[in-house]
Amino acid sequence: MGAATPENPIVAVHSTGDGPSAWVAALKEEMPGVDARPALEIAGDDLARVDVSISWRLPHGVLARFPNLQLVQSIGAGVDHILEDPDRPGHVPIARLIDPFMATSMTHHIVMQILRWHRQADKFEGYKTEHHWPMSEAFDHRHLHVAILGLGTLGEHLSRALTALEIRSTGWTRSPRAVGGVASVSGPAALDDLLTRSNVVVCLLPLTTQTEGILGSDLFAKLPKGAFLVNVGRGGHLVEEDLIPALDSGRLSAAALDVFRQEPLPSDHPFWDDERIYITPHIAAEVNPSTASIVFAENIRRIRTGGTPTGLVDLGRGY
Repeated sequence: MGAATPENPIVAVHSTGDGPSAWVAALKEEMPGVDARPALEIAGDDLARVDVSISWRLPHGVLARFPNLQLVQSIGAGVDHILEDPDRPGHVPIARLIDPFMATSMTHHIVMQILRWHRQADKFEGYKTEHHWPMSEAFDHRHLHVAILGLGTLGEHLSRALTALEIRSTGWTRSPRAVGGVASVSGPAALDDLLTRSNVVVCLLPLTTQTEGILGSDLFAKLPKGAFLVNVGRGGHLVEEDLIPALDSGRLSAAALDVFRQEPLPSDHPFWDDERIYITPHIAAEVNPSTASIVFAENIRRIRTGGTPTGLVDLGRGY
């Protein structure tokens, strides 16, 4: 794919948070001999030697500095942080991370939030301070039905896990996508029908112009009263000003949010003080350098031998 691999190629690595050092070390352990360096430290003639960028939230304009770039690899399932770069070389393919470790981690988080809501964990933890021992509760999982918006790798993994727990679920996609053993529907009309019979909604959609703001008052109005919302997609999926009114009206009973339009969530944001909103700091699916580097190393090999990387993004659709 693309131009020939530069002589003595370099992999440019960038990550926010703890920085690129852990990623460089993990990649070198998985792929001995690879020349992997922090992207922001590469300069001069070495810029032309970069053939692969592996990054999370690389500052805009940096990708354009690599004239022989052949692959932009995301450290994560999302690629909107790459697509937002106005100077990104448009001809270079983009790959999202498909890592079984991440799918399992995401599933654990979502199942934890659903069961926390279903089993009323907050209420029972409050009984401890009262020294109260209620014995009249029954939690009937047969009444749960989870609508999974987005049926990619993460959604498929979640669906199978819920089935193993005897919790019904149906996946939804914009266009038809058959997944063996997983109930699914597609299209706008099917979404409306699915919402009316789902008391839990999980958003795992990519963020595109079509999905921006999908979690808003129009969608909430179609749900049964007292439904539960889980957003682990992107902050842009939620119309934040519509959430608290939906909770106040009883249309939603609670919401678990791992992603927000502004991260970190501002300290004066009203979500912090609302006990009906469970907040986690974008940790639903940790990316593990040691397992992700297996995927990265394979994609580097494929690019350098003329193969096709895994997780390639359809640039026309944005995912």
